[in-house]
Amino acid sequence: MIKLKSAFLKLRGFAFLILTGLLFIAQPAVAATGTAADWQFTTSAYMWAPSIEGESAAGGDIDISFDTIIENLDLTFMGSFGARKGKWGFQTDVIYMDLEDDDNAPLDPLGFLTLDDVELKAWIVTPMLTYEVLQSERFQLNVLAGARYLYMKSDLTIDKKPPLSPPTETFSDDGDVLDGIVGVKGHVTLTRNWYLPFHFDVGSGDTDLTWQAYGGVGYKFKNFDLIAAYRHLRWEFDDDDKGGATFNDLYITGPMFGVKFVF
Repeated sequence: MIKLKSAFLKLRGFAFLILTGLLFIAQPAVAATGTAADWQFTTSAYMWAPSIEGESAAGGDIDISFDTIIENLDLTFMGSFGARKGKWGFQTDVIYMDLEDDDNAPLDPLGFLTLDDVELKAWIVTPMLTYEVLQSERFQLNVLAGARYLYMKSDLTIDKKPPLSPPTETFSDDGDVLDGIVGVKGHVTLTRNWYLPFHFDVGSGDTDLTWQAYGGVGYKFKNFDLIAAYRHLRWEFDDDDKGGATFNDLYITGPMFGVKFVF
């Protein structure tokens, strides 16, 4: 049963300016270096198999396993698109999840209240600007600066038996947080085909702290790369933060598998 609730404030107007312009112009995996005169584009799609964990502001544990996510998944998108020229690149990572649980669950011992339907929609978008500071035969390193945006919307429906009324009642809540981030990303070349991609960023803003780290292994084919990695993404909240009334911390962690095209 998914009972994760979002209690954040409404979206700030400037977030739309960032996300609309950068939503589909980057990717989380490392792209090869192009010449100064050439544009290089990458697109990727991946499957992240995480669990969602954390602690509510009231001290309760949040623990949604990957099996539960799959069982209740209506729709998801995890992918990216990127653009790079010379040492400069624009990047973003886009995750969308729509989870729904329609199993009836009693909310009181006498059965007057039944939780009929729970739906959670979430966007996680991380746009960033990168600059290559080191490039050698075996190693590439980029510094990055950008933002991480989290939006969550929850809806739940409760059925009531007489004498309670109305017979059905729906509750809805939504909100967002936006943080600035800085970090590094790159890869270590092992052979002509094998390499080790890595990424780390950290930041703050609407939350007390957010950070992300992943590392993995990639294999280059003629027209695409296959990548397997482990990814950890976390937010930590103070009481005064947006979302602090709902969460102490929230993190998403698990293995990730993807394919990347460069053109």
